[in-house]
Amino acid sequence: MLGPANGPEEVLDGVPDTAYLVGRIAPVRLTAGHDDPTEADSEEAATDVGDAVDAVESRGVPVTAVDESGAGADEDTVEDEPQRRGLMIPASMGLRCQIPDDLDSFTVTASWGQYEPVRDKEEKQTFRRYKRTPIEITTTIIVADLDPKSTTTFHLKDTVVLRVDRHDETGRGCRLIEVALCNDRETPRRIPVSAWLYQTKLAVSANGAAVFLPVADALEDTRWERDDELRRLKLQYRDRLEFAMGRTCSVDWKVAMDARRASEVYTTWLPTCQTPQTTAEEISTALLDMTALATASREELRAGLAPIVAAYQSWLDGQQQQADALPEHLRGEGQDAVSEARKVARQLGEGLEHLLGDDEALRCFRFMNQVMADQRIQSQVAQLRAANPKMGIDAARAAVLAEGPKAHSWFTFQLAFVLMQLPLLTDPAAGKRSGDLAKAQLLFFPTGGGKTEAYLGLAAYTFAIRRRQGIVATPDGPLDGTTGVAVLMRYTLRLLTAQQFQRATALVCAAEIARINDPATWGSEPFRIGLWVGTDVSPKRYDEAAAQLTKANAGGGYRLTVLQIQRCPWCGSKIGAWDVRADNAKRRVYVYCGDDLARCPFAEGGVAAEGLPVLTVDEEIYRLTPEFLIATVDKFARLAREGEAASLFGYVSKRCARHGFVHPDYRYCDIKDGNKHPEKNGLPAAAVRPVSRLRPPDLIIQDELHLITGALGTTVGMFEVAIDVMTAWRTADGDPVRPLLVASTATARNAPDQVRALYGRDVTIFPPQVLDVGKTFFSKEEPICEEFPGRRYIGLSTTGVRLTTAEIRVAEILMAAGQLLLDRSGPAADPYLALVGYFSATRELAGMARYMGDDVQTALAKRRPWSLLPRRTGTNFGALHVAELTSRVASADITATLDQMAVAFDPYFDSTAGKRELSALREAKKPMRTREMNPYDAILATSMLQVGVDVTRLGLMLVVGQPKNTAEYIQASSRVGRDPKRPGLVVSLGNWARPRDLAHFEQFRHYHETFYAQVEALSVTPFSVTSMERGLDGVLVSAARVLQAVQAQGLS
Repeated sequence: MLGPANGPEEVLDGVPDTAYLVGRIAPVRLTAGHDDPTEADSEEAATDVGDAVDAVESRGVPVTAVDESGAGADEDTVEDEPQRRGLMIPASMGLRCQIPDDLDSFTVTASWGQYEPVRDKEEKQTFRRYKRTPIEITTTIIVADLDPKSTTTFHLKDTVVLRVDRHDETGRGCRLIEVALCNDRETPRRIPVSAWLYQTKLAVSANGAAVFLPVADALEDTRWERDDELRRLKLQYRDRLEFAMGRTCSVDWKVAMDARRASEVYTTWLPTCQTPQTTAEEISTALLDMTALATASREELRAGLAPIVAAYQSWLDGQQQQADALPEHLRGEGQDAVSEARKVARQLGEGLEHLLGDDEALRCFRFMNQVMADQRIQSQVAQLRAANPKMGIDAARAAVLAEGPKAHSWFTFQLAFVLMQLPLLTDPAAGKRSGDLAKAQLLFFPTGGGKTEAYLGLAAYTFAIRRRQGIVATPDGPLDGTTGVAVLMRYTLRLLTAQQFQRATALVCAAEIARINDPATWGSEPFRIGLWVGTDVSPKRYDEAAAQLTKANAGGGYRLTVLQIQRCPWCGSKIGAWDVRADNAKRRVYVYCGDDLARCPFAEGGVAAEGLPVLTVDEEIYRLTPEFLIATVDKFARLAREGEAASLFGYVSKRCARHGFVHPDYRYCDIKDGNKHPEKNGLPAAAVRPVSRLRPPDLIIQDELHLITGALGTTVGMFEVAIDVMTAWRTADGDPVRPLLVASTATARNAPDQVRALYGRDVTIFPPQVLDVGKTFFSKEEPICEEFPGRRYIGLSTTGVRLTTAEIRVAEILMAAGQLLLDRSGPAADPYLALVGYFSATRELAGMARYMGDDVQTALAKRRPWSLLPRRTGTNFGALHVAELTSRVASADITATLDQMAVAFDPYFDSTAGKRELSALREAKKPMRTREMNPYDAILATSMLQVGVDVTRLGLMLVVGQPKNTAEYIQASSRVGRDPKRPGLVVSLGNWARPRDLAHFEQFRHYHETFYAQVEALSVTPFSVTSMERGLDGVLVSAARVLQAVQAQGLS
């Protein structure tokens, strides 16, 4: 991409433009006259830059064509569109830096390469071969010689000049220096190759002295910041300094460890930055083994959990000392941060004391740990058997248990978060949960850090505590907690919902096994999980599900939306349409594990009579009220139209022994003979009897909080008023009860304001950031080393090149490089063989999908003459095997696509040598190995990818165009490199015609070193006039239908 690939004096068999897309600058302008006849008659390749109108007075040459649609420009927005008229290929590049006002001089080293045509000795004409001439010139700049009022020019070679500007900032005691390398050559319309400068670079230094000042230094900048969060970020990021800014190109610098001045700043066309891994801090004396916690006595629990509380309080004492030593203008903010963290420490201590002092809390805590341990173990068993289907269940379980306690242990932050919430789940009327000062609990941790495990633990505890508390008295009558929806988990994207449904199902399976083993303690009602999403994802009525099954079993590849899991979450056995049973009498759909030998408890004939405890049909969810309900936020709009959904919030009045809770609107529980269903298909007669209301959900989980923003967030906030009313009740003493609200995100900005607008509550953020970014006691950023490699970001901005051309070339290079790694390193190269392409708009993705099947595939198979990379053919019978994760993909296909994304490359089939050997075997008609499923060569995705996709083998991503916000960029790029031992590589290809993309590229290093601080604030305005005009009627009708569902003549 940059060159020179074959040494400083290389000879290319082709125009350099075809090999090197970055690092070049154009001549300064076109001549006003006609083309030079000598140039036009020559066979030397030249660049045609199109119309030269208005180019004479411009700096640079006009672009013939720029992409009509900029990458990242969504269909419904024109924000930051690419410039389409008057766009110039730059004729200069450079940087801006700061020096102290007492610095006398500095040196600038400019380097570039020029390519001249090479004439073959035996021929008279010049052929398309070009030799590079390297040039490097160092110039000493005397600061006093620079006129602050004008630009100073230094001639380097021929028409290549150095331009330097000086701007004095007397109030800050520094000077701003702008240095630019300029190509002042004038050329005809057809620009000869020799007129371009390639591999341009500038390096600025001062004899090795550390003189370059940061752009902003929080330790010295005493100006007051009005925004509370910006003040906190200024404190926490005070040591992440930026020493230069690029102009057209990007910049980097050399700075000693902990120094606040740089010794050199220089330009770069391929900026790189590694983001360190964030690991959970562990306490050696803490008891984190789930199986041990499930059987520990009170004394053992105190000995194993008290060290967490004590160590955190001790750590905060140290933070207090550091805060007291901060400069005066930062000291108050630092002390406030420590004070807020001490509130979290107190809540943690209260949680531990509650656990040790309450018998039912202790019983439920043990249940939670046993269930979580089983869930962790069986999930790993399922992963092992998915990767190796021939492995038996017992062998896979033994392999997992051989890892020791690590296979079933908490991270410290997960267990601490659970402990903090125990009093709030045990006591429904607790002030921090239900009172006027109720707070949402926000789990703030980087992607892939283990947030899901933490709130799954809370879900398991909620299952248990409701069952133990049973029927509770209220002024409005008893509430039955032995059944009904206990946990409501909400998402925004169907892909995220589908993936998390599979993970949460393993937890519910573990809870159901525990209940079957001890029904006296945990009740006779099965634990179930429901998926309540749009009808494109799951069926609305039983008849629709039954019809799907009939068609699927008849063949023809009919899509089964009723089947949301492709493998058993307990043992990893494949599940197909033949494992799904429809019961017309009960109007139930049963999903069984595909294990033919019934070794899995959820196989047909296993100990779990109903098979897997999953409900995916809306009608069944309303009648059976699963303990765990996973939904998309938009589904709650159905409350205004579907009275049956009132059961999800406990508003029921009748229950049929055959069909479950029946609403007056439900027309399929039709009793004609007295008050009973007659015997049918071996089923006994079934009666409908009145029942008390069910206890509303006690725990609401909002995952990926940062997605609840904009128009969606505004609507969600409006409907949250109805949800709050539907889930509210009062204790026998008249104390108000509301559900505990837990949210999680990895990218939060102004979270307190967002939570307040959405839910009307304050927020407790855990773990709280205190004085330094990346250090929270419960987590830390690991220094980048061989043991803890970071995710590497590389920036690209192909100035003057169409974005589509750049996409094709970059994809080709990355995929060919993956083939080279596979040939050299074997299976270790697997993460870098499947290219994940991320696009901000479906329109952009659709174009790349076409190029993948044509240009990229052709280029990989042919291999360019100057390339050092091998050929590559795709896994789909020689063609590239490409998957999509977009709104265009049918919901029924998403789970299968995710499963196939986990299929690894195998050197036997995919290495160059392996393909050669297979070809020989095929020609000789000899037997050869086959594989069940071919891996994807590329996965093209839009915003659907950014959350919930957890395929640990993925390690290579191409981000086309800067995403619309930083949170999306962080979330999307974090989908690769999730295996800590196999770091991810993210190539960020910006559209140089978009000012925002170019700005990010010019400040690439600093942006990535601080990108959690760069996350934009979110806007949610549920109570604006427009929002209420559009949504208030739906909110009121929804609340009325649910609240009056138990009244015979109610609105429902």
